[in-house]
Amino acid sequence: MIYSVIDIGSNTIRLSVFKVIEDRVINLFNEKEQASLRSYFKDGKLSDKGIEKLVEVLRTFKAVIDNFDEIDKVFPFATATIRKSSNRNEILARVKEELGFDIEILSGEEEAKLAFIGASSSIDVSSGVLTDIGGGSSEVVIIDQAKVLRSTSLDIGSLSAFNDFVKKLFLTKDEKKDIDEEVKKELADNKMYKEDHHILGAVGGSARATLKLYNDQYDLKSSNFTMETSKLNDLIKDIIDMEDRQTLDLILSIKGDRVHTLIPGMIILHRIAKYFSCELINVSQTGVREGYIYNKALEVK
Repeated sequence: MIYSVIDIGSNTIRLSVFKVIEDRVINLFNEKEQASLRSYFKDGKLSDKGIEKLVEVLRTFKAVIDNFDEIDKVFPFATATIRKSSNRNEILARVKEELGFDIEILSGEEEAKLAFIGASSSIDVSSGVLTDIGGGSSEVVIIDQAKVLRSTSLDIGSLSAFNDFVKKLFLTKDEKKDIDEEVKKELADNKMYKEDHHILGAVGGSARATLKLYNDQYDLKSSNFTMETSKLNDLIKDIIDMEDRQTLDLILSIKGDRVHTLIPGMIILHRIAKYFSCELINVSQTGVREGYIYNKALEVK
């Protein structure tokens, strides 16, 4: 069976095609568009321009999907921005009418659970903490004996942090402190009490982009998937101290489509690791989309 997943996030919209053979999920194809839907989120709802952007991207993806004759089913799902939009029913109805897609809106708890299932296929998440830093929210999961004990969705992500706290293109030391404090407040408000864990598992585009920058700056091989929390903190400090042009050139060379969100995402990732006293951060190459397929096609819970 071949399935297509469309992950409608706050920053990016991603299309993935998977082949399921017995108990294996094989990734065949990936595509993404930088939609930045969170930037169109005003007064509690997605603006008309934001809806137009969403429909435009989904129409492009539908054309790609239509070229895959063997796709058995399409699973579109949405996370933080659509979830929080007061006009979400209008959005879902328009997408259904124009494109025929039935978008499933994931709760923060469901998103966290699927991130855990997806990450389990590529890194050890049998115990400890796992996070998925998206554009509009960050999921945090506490795990023991390969089971989710607690999970929550923090109302801050890489794009929302940029929009809410950063005045120019690159943040200042004071703005970094503001993001740090907001993450700590969100964790405390969501009753995620401080616990000591050795390793933080991380999934999602922000974590992968951070790892790519980390490996580049510390001259590590691309096969390295582990970061030291203290060295990540040093890297963040070094970048903040750079001249803007130097920072721009660095990020463009690593992940140009995240020029405004990479550093806020790094700060959120580091703060979550520090909050739980994690010395290491293991970055998974699989996440919510893989978890969704394992859950829907293989009924992994």
